[in-house]
Amino acid sequence: MTIFDATVIGAGPAGAAAARLLASWGHRVALIGRPPRKRSLAESLPPSCAKLFEQLGVRGEIDDARFIRATGNTVCWAGRDRRVEHFDASSTGYQVPRDAFDALLIASAERAGVQVILDATARDAVREEGEWRVLLDSVSGSGETSSRWLVDASGRAGVVARRGFRKPESAARTMALVAVWESKTPWPTEHDTHTLVESYGGGWAWSVPVSVGRRFVTAMVDPTVTELGGRSGLGERYVAELERTTMLRELVGGATMIGEPWACDASPYSASRSFDDGLLLIGDAASFVDPLSSFGVKKALASAWLGAVAVHTAHLDSSLTTHAMQLFDAREREMYEHLQRQSALLSQEAAGAHVGAFWNGRSDSATDLASDQLDVVALRTDPRVLAAFDELKRRESICLRLAPGACFVTRAIVRGHRIVLEDHLAAPGIPGVRYCRNVDLVLLARIAEQHSQVPELFDVYNRLAPPAPLPDFLGALSTLIGLEILSFA
Repeated sequence: MTIFDATVIGAGPAGAAAARLLASWGHRVALIGRPPRKRSLAESLPPSCAKLFEQLGVRGEIDDARFIRATGNTVCWAGRDRRVEHFDASSTGYQVPRDAFDALLIASAERAGVQVILDATARDAVREEGEWRVLLDSVSGSGETSSRWLVDASGRAGVVARRGFRKPESAARTMALVAVWESKTPWPTEHDTHTLVESYGGGWAWSVPVSVGRRFVTAMVDPTVTELGGRSGLGERYVAELERTTMLRELVGGATMIGEPWACDASPYSASRSFDDGLLLIGDAASFVDPLSSFGVKKALASAWLGAVAVHTAHLDSSLTTHAMQLFDAREREMYEHLQRQSALLSQEAAGAHVGAFWNGRSDSATDLASDQLDVVALRTDPRVLAAFDELKRRESICLRLAPGACFVTRAIVRGHRIVLEDHLAAPGIPGVRYCRNVDLVLLARIAEQHSQVPELFDVYNRLAPPAPLPDFLGALSTLIGLEILSFA
């Protein structure tokens, strides 16, 4: 029996992307996925996914698939008038039916050398003598795979993630009520490619186009607040929720529903940790963000990329395994908290305009989440950083030193397809940072004390590192001073 380097459970976007990457880097990989579901969802992917597609090696295939290219969003939120949000002129998003999108990623993984098993279900996974045995059930009987690493990308099912790793979000539950609509006449919207988003008293709703005449329309409700009525009453509840909207009610007014609506659990959750001995949880197996963030699939693909890098690193150098897993775990948690914070802020807006139990609990967590990463947007208005910038402008010369309490620390960082250990800067309240505005803070801190003129320091930095625009360089230098990592002697 073949002993794989990695078995990936789950052939959704995260699983297929991670398997493809590992195989492209020379590893033997098995990808286990259930047969395609009869009902598929649709997803709206932001333009920033294009960079991820390049990292995953599938940009060309995605662009050739002729998915609808979205130019923006049309939004009715928190009782305000309808507004159109256009992406940058040079950027477009992707409106994708999940069945077609997933099939594309699976086919790409198979071409990269992944052994794809789509007619089986992972019944169990057992760790024995340094290997993972995954027990499979299929119509043709039982089977198993054996591998050094197991990557759980099984989404909400969480084949392994449910074994004490899963941590539900206590704030609120969300259920997606989904239906497909077709129209033989143009949709009543100014921008045919746009995702439509609308809040109302009982929840929020959105619509994604997947062809000229077909759209998915989804209402997001709280099943502890809204009675769904079981299977027999689900259709009535779905229609009743759309009746509470304005923009989406108008959208489907002249359209025909194809089939019956269905429901999907969309409640957020995270993991207490996303790794164990020879095990990594990625994508929705590791965490599921509130759909309000609109970045669920992007988060899953980013998780797949970094997860594959972590497993690849562990294969190449076992001494870096713990560092690689801890870096992945920290980034996964940071991304989850960042997106949950975004969702909570949107909920706060809606709660101020709509009376109802749906929005109350969802708006409470906006200030509960914290991040160790430097918030570049916040730093632009941070009075400490602004004062440091003014001081730099005022002084005829500078003499900078590492501030008391600041130091260099070794932290894991991604370089290419590997995770390595490199110096970072740490200070009270800042456990370790390396970059700000794409400026290498470690390099800048090390050469700052050697130069007494800011223009000279700027020129030397740009000779030693990828050139940085002057505003970014000054912003990074002011940040180091304002956060008391560097100080004037």
